[in-house]
Amino acid sequence: MKSVIDAVQRVAYLINQLAKQVQTDGSIGVHYLTATYVGNMEPLINSMYYEGGWLGDSIEQYVKAWRQFYRFLTLQGVEHEMMMPQTNEVVIDQSQDDNILSHTDHRNEQVGETETAIDQNWKERHDDYKDSILSMEQFWLLYAELHKVDSVYAVMAYTELVTCLRISALINCFPLGSNKLNPKWSSYLEMKRDNLTSQRLRYIAKGGKTKSLLAPVNMMEVFHHVYEKPESGLTYNQRLKKYRDRYCKTKYALNTRRTAKESPTWLKRNGTPVSVRDYQNKIQECAKRINIEAHSHILRHTGVTQMLYRYLKNNGLLASLSYMNQLIVNDAHTILKQHLGHVRVATTKRYIRTIERIIQESQLDMLLNTALSTSRKHQKMLDDNPILAKGVKMLEKAIEGADKQLDYNTA
Repeated sequence: MKSVIDAVQRVAYLINQLAKQVQTDGSIGVHYLTATYVGNMEPLINSMYYEGGWLGDSIEQYVKAWRQFYRFLTLQGVEHEMMMPQTNEVVIDQSQDDNILSHTDHRNEQVGETETAIDQNWKERHDDYKDSILSMEQFWLLYAELHKVDSVYAVMAYTELVTCLRISALINCFPLGSNKLNPKWSSYLEMKRDNLTSQRLRYIAKGGKTKSLLAPVNMMEVFHHVYEKPESGLTYNQRLKKYRDRYCKTKYALNTRRTAKESPTWLKRNGTPVSVRDYQNKIQECAKRINIEAHSHILRHTGVTQMLYRYLKNNGLLASLSYMNQLIVNDAHTILKQHLGHVRVATTKRYIRTIERIIQESQLDMLLNTALSTSRKHQKMLDDNPILAKGVKMLEKAIEGADKQLDYNTA
């Protein structure tokens, strides 16, 4: 579903931009069926890169969706004038090193295509995620800024960091209580009563497959005390009441088929459910206000790096750390395979190289839990908001406890 929604949004972006485009005769707008590649799409692509500052990889995803859209029109017999340059066929070597957990798959190559409608030099080629993770100090600053807007965004960010869930799974699959996917889901109070240190969370992963991971009790404690039943501010039940009394009567609820019988996990103060785009925008807006570059997926990268680093550290593997050390790669890959559904060893190696680079550049503070009181700016923020200060102390304690209690060997 997410793939379809992403494709629709990218095609909608193209159609909207074509409608605003100034033509050579001075007129405004061109219909997508009469638009041409040289006259309309190519200038748009160049504008996205040179004027909009878009990343080459992002532009490529949009262009691929546009190509598929026009291919679809052609197959349906719809006439159009968009003649995009032909893609280049490429044979992709499917190394068995990228499939070490399978002993039955003997395919060693597959045919793909290279997108020629964008300059391939625009694409950044990194062999690690060093520039795509936050230090813990940056995370707490982002958390605090999100908390100012609405505690729901802050708790969502924290949950994404700890579980490493993709955004769609975070929003659509994280349960408030027991449901069909997680019939034995326990609340924080139930976990505390039963002395549970973690519980299994089942979710729908990329591609529609059902996967699972461990959710530590410390994370559930944050969810409970900061969002579900905070000492001050709206409780979840108050948010839910607004959702049923107000939001469900709006046209937006009708368009998204929301009903009062539902109990969405993530609700804003006014009772509106948090959407993927809304959450992404808030992450970027708050990051910009504290002068850091961040997007929602960066929390997943940060969480994975944290988890892998702590696993390697707890098992005494840092001394021999190397993405060339096959034993470490296999061990780490098993962890990420079980916890995150990663299939390709190449992805695991990128995370190992990330940790290598951080250690080599003496930037271990990126992987350490840095208290907010380590700078004057942080301390002033805490002094001005004692409630936030109390919540942050609890969060830091929860992360420290998670390191000790969550058994990554079985994650």
